[in-house]
Amino acid sequence: MASYQKRGNNSYLLVVEAGYDGKGKRKKKTKTIRIEDEALLKTNKRLKDYIDKELVKFQIEVDAGEYINPEKLKFEDFVEDWHKKHAKVKLAVKTCRNYKEKLDNYILPRFGYTRLEEIKPLHIVDFIYDISQPGAAASKRDKPLSDSTIYEIDKTMRVVFNKAVEWKVIKESPMHGLSRPRIRKKKMKYYEEEDVLQFMEAMYQEDTVWRMFFITSAISGMRRGEVVALQWPDLNFEEGYIKLTRSIPFFENGRPHIKTTKTNEDLRIITMPNWYMEEMKEFQEIWVEEKKLMDDDWEGGDDDYIFHPGNGIPYTPETVTSTWAKLKTRHKLKNIRLHDLRHTMITYLLEDGESLLNVQNRAGHSSSKITTDTYGHVSKKANKSTAERFNKFDPRQFVNNPSTTDILSTSTQRRKVDASRFKEVIKTGQE
Repeated sequence: MASYQKRGNNSYLLVVEAGYDGKGKRKKKTKTIRIEDEALLKTNKRLKDYIDKELVKFQIEVDAGEYINPEKLKFEDFVEDWHKKHAKVKLAVKTCRNYKEKLDNYILPRFGYTRLEEIKPLHIVDFIYDISQPGAAASKRDKPLSDSTIYEIDKTMRVVFNKAVEWKVIKESPMHGLSRPRIRKKKMKYYEEEDVLQFMEAMYQEDTVWRMFFITSAISGMRRGEVVALQWPDLNFEEGYIKLTRSIPFFENGRPHIKTTKTNEDLRIITMPNWYMEEMKEFQEIWVEEKKLMDDDWEGGDDDYIFHPGNGIPYTPETVTSTWAKLKTRHKLKNIRLHDLRHTMITYLLEDGESLLNVQNRAGHSSSKITTDTYGHVSKKANKSTAERFNKFDPRQFVNNPSTTDILSTSTQRRKVDASRFKEVIKTGQE
């Protein structure tokens, strides 16, 4: 049995009976709805039809066991609902995974059993402070969480609480009005020219597949997932460029998850030096022979992923990163992240005077502002170098040159004449 009763000017209490408890007493579920449409409130029939529909929906929720009183809703229960009805169906797979990782490792252990409406701003402030301390990482490591990780945890909570507000489970997010965690900008690391030479020497002591993978990363400036996703048809040997259209950010159920490149452009062309294309051509010949030898053990299907462990399925991004770490140690290379090879390429081009537009296109930045904001210190150095190109016109270099001396002298005399004429004009005007 279901019924409703008016509670205020625009609010109604829906009541649905949900059987009997252990003592034989009737159980009731209640829900308050508020009607903001003033026109609807003035029409009795339309108003009754609307409330009846809401009552039927409420009855279905109760019968299905899906209704939870917001006042008693625990944070973990809402997160489960949010994940099922929103995150899994509306968000990108990687985004959903990242949110879930932050929830499972940090947020739910702290707030899971707390009622949603009982979480206050001060609780959030205390939580953010606690996770910024050493030992707060899921691994219990001594080092504190990075600024970016704390920022992502904060972001995850805001996304969940904002959805709770949108679904009218709570009136206001406890995050409302709280400042975002600050990400301190770290000094960028990259290889100087002598480091690059050492890097290249080390690469030629490695297997061909890893040599060409990391050289590709360094010269093209492609991101890790973009290099992992490369296939042979992406290389144009005749015109000497790489055609970039996809990325593999992670694996799911043992298979690569394919997505468009980060900036979602349809196509990115990256020109490469002749010697690189020649080496890749030789590598392709070896690759084809290895594929034939695999025969029925080939798992790559019709895909021609360039960098794989032998079975045709590309390396996982995690495998690439761990291999880079081992390679650095083995060859005593300067300790930079794999992503810093990309920084190395961009920095080198900017310092060498390459145009900002060309660097932006090669890096795949969606705007030149990203390039200048990220590599501002390099741009200033390059601009200074550009200005210095005009030093050859410094007139002081020609001070002993008679013709130059005459030009400078004549120029000085002209300025004196112009100045005297200017004074005369001003004087005449005043009179």
